[in-house]
Amino acid sequence: MNTIFKNFLPISMFVLLCHVTNAQVKTDSELYKVILSKDSLLFNIGFNTYDIHQFEDLLAADFEFFHDKDSMSLKPSFLYNLRNGLCKSPSTYQSKRVLKNEGTKIYPMSKNGVLYGAIQVGIHEFYEKIDGQKENFGSTAQFTHLWLLRNGEWKLARSLSYDHQAEKH
Repeated sequence: MNTIFKNFLPISMFVLLCHVTNAQVKTDSELYKVILSKDSLLFNIGFNTYDIHQFEDLLAADFEFFHDKDSMSLKPSFLYNLRNGLCKSPSTYQSKRVLKNEGTKIYPMSKNGVLYGAIQVGIHEFYEKIDGQKENFGSTAQFTHLWLLRNGEWKLARSLSYDHQAEKH
């Protein structure tokens, strides 16, 4: 657990620095489009249709997830919880995530001019459908994702989901 929190502090500091320097990329940039396409695969396909393969493919082997209402988990336990929780019985419970595009910001990360990652910051909403009833708003939350470019592939390495509220932002 100490290793996780040792890694968390530098990431948090970088996110803060990015906000101060206002270095996000433009919404028409290639990096913005790539990260949003990965976000779409992960959530519009993976989360919203219960396609666990998307998570298996897009999460880094050392993936860490931090949730303000449900503690933290590593990739194996995160996938286990998806399979045996959210995705266990779509006929009785469905959850849908909607990205609020207008609030999404992407911050490039590079070393010596070489891009190695990106931080995605934004707001998402969650909707629930229980026992085939009408879909209802569940919550709004902020998130911060650390995407790393590894061997030419974008992988989600860290995910923070926080400030869950019962009303829309």
